[in-house]
Amino acid sequence: MNIAEKRDFIHSHLHQVKEPVINDIYEKMLALFKEGMLDESEEDIKNDNVISHQSLKKEVLNWRPTK
Repeated sequence: MNIAEKRDFIHSHLHQVKEPVINDIYEKMLALFKEGMLDESEEDIKNDNVISHQSLKKEVLNWRPTK
């Protein structure tokens, strides 16, 4: 089965899966996504693609609504 067929199979049968299995799948997927974000962040650091704390603070202050 190729990846598209596997996704279609999972999608079409997901309603038959009981809650404990859904929770397990959810936790595994969440962990994979978080790991991917960590890898991406580490790559940004290696490539010096970062901003200073002060620059970030200024940007956040600009997001706040004015009174």
